[in-house]
Amino acid sequence: MGDQDFQQTLGDLLEIKSKCMKDSSRNLLWRKVMEAQVKKTWLGGWKTKIRRCPTRNNTLKMRKRQRVRRAASHRGSRRATTRVIERKVRTLKKLIPNGESSIGLDGLFIETAEYITNLQRRVRIMQAVVDALSCAE
Repeated sequence: MGDQDFQQTLGDLLEIKSKCMKDSSRNLLWRKVMEAQVKKTWLGGWKTKIRRCPTRNNTLKMRKRQRVRRAASHRGSRRATTRVIERKVRTLKKLIPNGESSIGLDGLFIETAEYITNLQRRVRIMQAVVDALSCAE
C-alpha cells in the first residue's frame, strides 16, 4: 500500500462523493476531510512518521542541539547547586567555633549570628581600650 494506493483510494472516494454533491465549496471541504481520513486509515494516523535519511548537516545540527541541552542541564542542575551549598556550609562550620556540634542549618546560622555579634562586641571593647590608652599618653 504505497502512495499510488492512497491516491487511487482518495480518487475513488472523491468520485463517489462528487456524484452526491454538486456544490464546489462543500466538495472542497469534503475532499480535505476524506484526505485526512484516508491518511489516518492507511498511514496509521499521526503515529506513523516517514523517516528520512539524515544528511550530514542535519546530523551535525542535532549533535550541537544535544550538546547545548546537556550543557544547559548541567549548569542549572540541582546536584551541582547542592554540592556548592554543601561546600559553603562545610566552610562555615570550620570558621565558627562549635560549628560542627550545631544541629542542622538553623543551629549553624544561629551559632554564626551569635559569633558575629560576639566579634563585634570584642572589636568595640578593643577600640575603647585603644582610645583610653592613647588619651592617657
